[in-house]
Amino acid sequence: MVLRRTLFASSLLLLLACGNDKPAPTKTSPSATASVTASATGTAIGGPTAPTGLKAKVAQFAPAELTADVSKLPESEKKALDKLIEASRLLDPIFNRQVARNYDEMKKALEADKTPAGQDKLAYFEIMRGPWDRQDEFKPFATDEARPKGAGFYPADLTEEKLDTYLKANEGQKKDLLGLFTIVERDGDKLKAVKYSEAYKQWLEPAAKALKEAAALTENASLKKFLESRADAFMSDDYYQSDKDWMDLDSAVEITIGPYETYEDKLKAAKAAFESFVTVTDPEASKNLAKYKALLPEMEKHLPVDDEVKTKRGAESPIRVVDLVFTSGDARKSVQTIAFNLPNDERVRKEKGAKKVLLRNLIQKKFDLILKPIADKIINPDQLKYLSSDAFFNQVLFHELSHSLGPARVKNEEGGPEVREALEATYAPLEECKADTMGAYNILFMIEKGEFPKEFREKLLASYFAGLFRSVRFGAVSAHGKGAAIQINRYLEAGGASFDEKTGRFTLDFEKLEKAIEALTKDLAMVQHNGDKAAAQAMLDKYGKVSPPMKKALSGLDDVPVDLKPVYPIAGEK
Repeated sequence: MVLRRTLFASSLLLLLACGNDKPAPTKTSPSATASVTASATGTAIGGPTAPTGLKAKVAQFAPAELTADVSKLPESEKKALDKLIEASRLLDPIFNRQVARNYDEMKKALEADKTPAGQDKLAYFEIMRGPWDRQDEFKPFATDEARPKGAGFYPADLTEEKLDTYLKANEGQKKDLLGLFTIVERDGDKLKAVKYSEAYKQWLEPAAKALKEAAALTENASLKKFLESRADAFMSDDYYQSDKDWMDLDSAVEITIGPYETYEDKLKAAKAAFESFVTVTDPEASKNLAKYKALLPEMEKHLPVDDEVKTKRGAESPIRVVDLVFTSGDARKSVQTIAFNLPNDERVRKEKGAKKVLLRNLIQKKFDLILKPIADKIINPDQLKYLSSDAFFNQVLFHELSHSLGPARVKNEEGGPEVREALEATYAPLEECKADTMGAYNILFMIEKGEFPKEFREKLLASYFAGLFRSVRFGAVSAHGKGAAIQINRYLEAGGASFDEKTGRFTLDFEKLEKAIEALTKDLAMVQHNGDKAAAQAMLDKYGKVSPPMKKALSGLDDVPVDLKPVYPIAGEK
C-alpha cells in the first residue's frame, strides 16, 4: 500500500488549505489470561509490568481531528455515508483477529486492570492494535508472548521452515494455503485453508448488508455498482470485479474497503488484512492532478534500467484528492497512512492501472505537526529555507504513482510469479523503499520536463530527505521504516548527505544526492525484476537499520510526535 505530490506553489498551497529479523521462539498460549491478566497492583501475571515511560509512548501519538465539509452533500449521500461508516466499523473485529487470534481475550484482561500502569498498557495496546510495540521491533509490552510472524493468519507456532517443509510435501495445497483471502488452521497433523468469508462470516455478513443498504441510498451509479459488487465479494472471496468497479468509482462520497495489504503477515506476506477508508472527494483538486496519469508510461520509459526490465500496465490510473472522515482495521493502527495506491491485483493493474488516493487533510496535519518540527531539528539551518509543504505533497503523490511503475512479475514473464510472491517477507520494505526513491527520481524527471520550475529541485530534495526521518521513526520492523533506513544509509554512504556529530544535523549535497537516488532506483528495480530474495535480504541486513548518525539525530526528536491519533467528528468521535 502505501504512501503518497502537482500544482505549483500557490495553487497547491490553496489545494492543501482546502481541505532478517527473527523473533524469539513463539509459544502458543492456551489462553490470553496466561499472558496478559494483571493483578490489582498492576503486575502482569506471567508477563512484564508496564514499562517505565509507557505513558510517554502513548503521548507520542498526538490526537488530531480529521473532518471534511459535508454540508453540500445531498441528503441521500449523507445517509449513504453513515451506512459506509457502519460497514467500516465491522472490519475492526476482523482485523483484531488477524493481528492475534486471542486479541479480544488479551484486551479484556487489560481492561480489567484499573491501575495507572494497566491503563497505560491498555491505551498503548489500542494504538498499537495489540500487545506488541510496532515502533520497537514488535517487542511485547502487555504480554510475555513473542509476536507470531504469521500474526493471526496461521497457527501461532507455525514457523516459515515448518510451513515450507509442509508445502513441499503437499504441493496441491500451496495455492489455497498461501491464498490472499484464507487463514490457515490445523486439521490433525495436516494444515487446511479456511476462506475469509467463512472465518469472518459473523462480521462480513452484516458489513455486506450495510454496503448494500448504502448502495440503495446513493444516487451515484458508480458508487452503487461498487458497493453491490464489493458486498458480493465479502461473501465469495472473489474481489476481481469489485476491484475493477472501485477503479471506476467517481463519487462525492467514496470508500475503499476490503482486504488489501499484506504487511501484517511477516511469515509469507501472503495474507491480506481488512481495512477501510471513508472519504469525501474534491473533484476540482483531483482534476488538477490528472495530467500525471498520462505521464506514467513516459516515467516508466525513463527509469534507469534496460528496456526488458520495464513493465506495461493499464494507463487509466485515476488520482483522487480526498478528505478522510473515518478509517478502520489495518488503516487505523499506530502509524496512519497518508495516501495509498490500489488495488494490488496485478490483473487489474494490467487492465486498468491503479488508483492513487491522497488523504489531503491528514497530509497537511502530518506536515504541520511532525515533518516541519523534525526538519527544524535535524537539517542544517542554512538549508531549512528549502523545506516545503508543496514538495511534501508532491513526494506523497509521486510515491503512489511509483507503486505503479517498475517490475510487476519476475523477469517480466507473462504468467510468471509476481514480485511479491518471489520476495515474500522482504517485498514490503523494498516496495516502499522503491516507491519513495522512484517517486523522488520521477519528480526530478518532471523538473527536467518543465512540469515544475527548476528551483523546485532543492525543495524536493530537502523535504524528501527530512521526510525519511518521519518514516524511519515508525519502527525497525515497519515496511516504511525499513525502507526509509535503506535510503538514508545509502545516501550517507554516497555523500548525498553528511552528518555533523557536534550539531546532530545533516547537510545535503544536492548533486550527490540526486545521483544516489538514481543509483538506488536502479538497484531496487533489478532486485525486484530478478525476484532475488537473497539480494533483497542482504540489502535489508546492510542498510535497513538505524545507523549511528540516524540514532543520534533521532535521539533529539523526543518532543516531536511519532504520528497522529485520529479523531473523526463526522463518525461521532470526540
